[in-house]
Amino acid sequence: MQLDPALYGDGLADIYDLIYPVTPDVDAAAAFVADRTPPAGTVLEFGIGTGRIALALAERGIKVHGVDASPRMLEQLAAKTADLPIMTTLGDFTDVDCGGTHDTVLIALNTLFMVPSQDLQIEVLRNARRHLSDDGALIVELYEPTRFHSLPGGTDTMIQHLDRESLLLCSVQVDRVNQIAAIGQAYLRSGELRKTPEISRYAFPAEVDLMARCAGLRLTERWEDWDGHRFEHRSVRHISVYRPDDTTD
Repeated sequence: MQLDPALYGDGLADIYDLIYPVTPDVDAAAAFVADRTPPAGTVLEFGIGTGRIALALAERGIKVHGVDASPRMLEQLAAKTADLPIMTTLGDFTDVDCGGTHDTVLIALNTLFMVPSQDLQIEVLRNARRHLSDDGALIVELYEPTRFHSLPGGTDTMIQHLDRESLLLCSVQVDRVNQIAAIGQAYLRSGELRKTPEISRYAFPAEVDLMARCAGLRLTERWEDWDGHRFEHRSVRHISVYRPDDTTD
């Protein structure tokens, strides 16, 4: 199953900041990325969205180039950037050419899983490697998929209260054979109902590492969060850092 890559972002752009507000986790993410980016270095973010992490990085004086498939997401971001050192490109992560290389490439908030097949995910990682300096770092944030993969009956429903007037309902149907979670999101606010589909082609950490090796990258760090807590079998997400390793090409 494949969706227009802009569909998710365009459908949620004006409420995305309600669903994913700025929290202390964002500051921790910016600090984590900044610690792995040299002074005067640059960051390329695949899936910049409305700028949750990019804005925090730019406020630290780090130059950010962001790519997104959604024009509406980039419009929301443009309204916030003012004089901050952020530039953007509308494009597909698998083949977008941003010109030159960067010290850090960031793929946060499960963005890699929104690419609908293993082959295309490898192409995203290869494109990240093409844009990465030889001593740079690719930082990837992903959920650990055991919970989805082991759902009884392969289905689940979740409700999230966004504010006093807004509610988000998510239904999940999992195809374990193809490692795909089909997510239907329904946003309710003041009598308005909006529906947005999402496809998540998930992979377990070992598979992500193998895909990275196919792209000329090797794992150098893995944590369960941006604060640097140890990744273990109970962890529900991972922050993984990959470095260029041309011996794996």
